Amino acid sequence: MQDFVIIMHYTGDYMGRTALYQKYRSTTFDEVVGQEYVVKSIRNAVRSDKIGHAYLFCGPRGTGKTTMARLLAKSVNCENRAEAPCGHCENCIASANGTHPDIIEINAANETHVENIRELIERARLAPMQGKYKIYIVDEVHQLSSAASSALLKTLEEPPENVIFVLATTDPQKLLPTIISRCQRFDFTRVNTWQIRDHLMKIGEKEGIYIDKDAAMMIADLSEGGMRDALSIMDQCAAYTDDHITLEEIDKIYGLTTTEEKVDLIHNINTGDIESILKKMQAYEQQGLDLQRYTDGLIEILKDCTVYANTGKKELLSILTGEQAEQLAQENISTAYLAMAQEFLETKNQFRFAVNAISCMEIHCLKLMNDQNRIEQKTVQYVQPKPVPKPQPQVIQPVVQKEEKPMEIQPETPAEITLKPAEEPAETAPENEETESFEIHASIPEKEAPELDAEKVVELLVQCNKQAKTEFEEAYMHVSEEASFEDQKYAVLLNQAKTAAAGKDCVILTVHSQAIANRINDPMMNEQLYYFLQRTVQSDKMLYAVQDSVYQEAVRLFVEKRKAGTLPEPCTIVKYTQDEVKELTPEEKVINLFGKENVTIIGGE
Repeated sequence: MQDFVIIMHYTGDYMGRTALYQKYRSTTFDEVVGQEYVVKSIRNAVRSDKIGHAYLFCGPRGTGKTTMARLLAKSVNCENRAEAPCGHCENCIASANGTHPDIIEINAANETHVENIRELIERARLAPMQGKYKIYIVDEVHQLSSAASSALLKTLEEPPENVIFVLATTDPQKLLPTIISRCQRFDFTRVNTWQIRDHLMKIGEKEGIYIDKDAAMMIADLSEGGMRDALSIMDQCAAYTDDHITLEEIDKIYGLTTTEEKVDLIHNINTGDIESILKKMQAYEQQGLDLQRYTDGLIEILKDCTVYANTGKKELLSILTGEQAEQLAQENISTAYLAMAQEFLETKNQFRFAVNAISCMEIHCLKLMNDQNRIEQKTVQYVQPKPVPKPQPQVIQPVVQKEEKPMEIQPETPAEITLKPAEEPAETAPENEETESFEIHASIPEKEAPELDAEKVVELLVQCNKQAKTEFEEAYMHVSEEASFEDQKYAVLLNQAKTAAAGKDCVILTVHSQAIANRINDPMMNEQLYYFLQRTVQSDKMLYAVQDSVYQEAVRLFVEKRKAGTLPEPCTIVKYTQDEVKELTPEEKVINLFGKENVTIIGGE
């Protein structure tokens, strides 16, 4: 019995012309674009004669799975093993022409039944007719029926001699795990866009097709990492443009828009130009715009805006020009652009459920324009604080048998915020009194600490920036580890607050309770927290605590003043100095341990 095989090989001919994806299918390992690790592994296995009996090629469409399977089949039967596939031996020529009797390609989408696989198994037991190996290439193997998969599994467990199975699939999770475990698996990844772009430029030179570099990159983006799709798109664009492919022509063919139009839409959202937004959406609806790709482009632009707003480096931009990025950076801040990107991501997911996708897009644009919640996420810009003279050392007097007066903020100038203890009359015990006694009571009302209103927080915000906040948060992550046993109380107190903003010399903390804010702002505790952070995480910043509601009001006020151009000058930050450090008295140590609200000091004779 002889093994006769009829192979129908489609060449892509149409009216005497071969399709580009067929004409430029890789014929050697060196011509394969991308998939470097797969190429190297297969080539080394062939040349060192370490060929397996079963291979599984997985990956997205158009990434070279079938091409690599054919190269493997061509190489194992090549008569010149050192340079396989050589391309000029009898086996290589027959393989290239699709007439080699030992290379059988099967499309599992059409031959899914168990009878087809059993017939394959019977033929696999016959010896090769021309080459050293008989190779079966099974494409879309995941579409085999359950019975057919089980039959194939039996053959993979006990493979016939000189038979190689190459299975290709875009959906490996549908395969039996036992089939996967008996194959050498190679995962094909999407080809990089720059590799596709360069390959298209080379083919354009060979075919006499003039293609702009930007147009080649756009085709690479449209192909989504599939080289076959890229060549098909290039073929279509060449026919439409009469062999001169430009970015504008691609936009017309696929219903796309330019970067300038997308930037203009973001500008309309920033400025609240409802009329322009609605006119754009109507025009897009008439021209049949691909909203999915349009939204993807908007997200990429917003990513560029965020990168530029935080780094100021034009070389990191992938889509925008430096002038476009600068313009958008002046109109809004990075956190607002991040919120826009998130909104467009949600918009894209809703397109498939929307009856009218254009209306869905309009609603989301209007929502972005009127969303006041983004105000809370805005990051303030950095302004260098004014230098101030070094404050004089302060002496904290112990309090004995005297009701304490309320703490209050005593600014030296209207634009200065400092946390200082209120001056109190010092009373001492009689000279003949040798000792003092004290008792702890829990019913003493809490002493008032200085509170910051929204106006004063704005004066702090104008000198804050995102980088300083990030640096402080990264340093504070390790504060509990660095704190000693005696300092743990400071770490516990600070853990009840969140870092809202930070500048060169200050940190604004937000808390839920005003009592916690008062505790942090208390001059004595504030000074101890300052030195605690200085010796544990080397932070040289003054701490200011406010309630969440006060901070939100301050941010709203900050945004209004910035738009009106009436932001105040940064307030003066007066830091504590080392010469203020002194040994605490026993009374002060007890107060620090239990809190002022829980301690009263009673003098005794």
